[in-house]
Amino acid sequence: ERLSNSTSAKRPTLNVKCGLGVGHIVGIHVGDDISRREYLILGDPIDQVAKAESAASHGEVFASPEAVQHLVKAGNLRGDWEEAVKDRRPFRIANRNEHLFDDKRRRISHNESSMSCEAGNMLRSCDELDSSELRWLKRMISLYVHPVVVNDENERAMPMRRGSDHERHLAEAELRNVYTCFITPLIDYKLTGVEEKNQKLFNLLNDIMNLSTRELDKVQGHLRQFILDDKGLVLICTFGLRGSTFPNMIAQRALPFSLSIHKALEEELGVKGKIGATYGKAYCGVVGGLERHEFAILGPSVNLSARLMASKDNPGILVDKNVRLLTNQIF
Repeated sequence: ERLSNSTSAKRPTLNVKCGLGVGHIVGIHVGDDISRREYLILGDPIDQVAKAESAASHGEVFASPEAVQHLVKAGNLRGDWEEAVKDRRPFRIANRNEHLFDDKRRRISHNESSMSCEAGNMLRSCDELDSSELRWLKRMISLYVHPVVVNDENERAMPMRRGSDHERHLAEAELRNVYTCFITPLIDYKLTGVEEKNQKLFNLLNDIMNLSTRELDKVQGHLRQFILDDKGLVLICTFGLRGSTFPNMIAQRALPFSLSIHKALEEELGVKGKIGATYGKAYCGVVGGLERHEFAILGPSVNLSARLMASKDNPGILVDKNVRLLTNQIF
């Protein structure tokens, strides 16, 4: 209200930047049928997006050279894009004030999209399942969901729970002191086009996932995510959320986990890794709309954990000052 009443105040701006890539990708399911599962997406477009996003500034959209070559076939792209393709560098296709790409093709409305059809088919398929099959399906889907959300949903099924999903998400969001651990296994995750080599990679990724959940289960930690993004192949693990908070948690569970996962990856799978770990306040809750949302952990300490993991000075494990102060009498 103060912003709207002030003539000198500027409208708040959401600073985002985007990268585009194109090419062949592969999706694989990793994990087991007991602890956790994840859906990993691999392929050259992931690297393209990382490089394009890195070249962009706030408010800009950059496309990889491969994506630029596709865009010029579908519409008009203004600017010196040919030089960018020749030099194999990302090219800016939009900023806050200007779009350099004009799509010639007819735009598809939301109602015409294949996603709407697929959702309808899924609902019809579920209607045909009996109660035991639905319970099995719910169990399998829950393996892909953060444990905090699974526990909340199980409680929601109880008669005393009231309110809409939106109200619940707001009520369950909170600030907590969280130990965040970013782990990057140092492996070559490039697809080769050779089926035997690719299958060997898929098996290794599944082994990494299962080993990580095994070590987490020993100390009742949580796996936030296993993903391939601009930082490479990354596992994000936490302690301190609902269901994973304990006395002397950092010294007796969280840091020992970081040490054990680093050792187990190398001794059992021959995979070296780099780990960054921090302890601090973070937002913990559901982000997104009602149709598509996920459980997130956001805050400066989380960002620092990622930076420590990726630091060129990281010899294997780097922790922040808070972790060091809480464990210096033991480690």
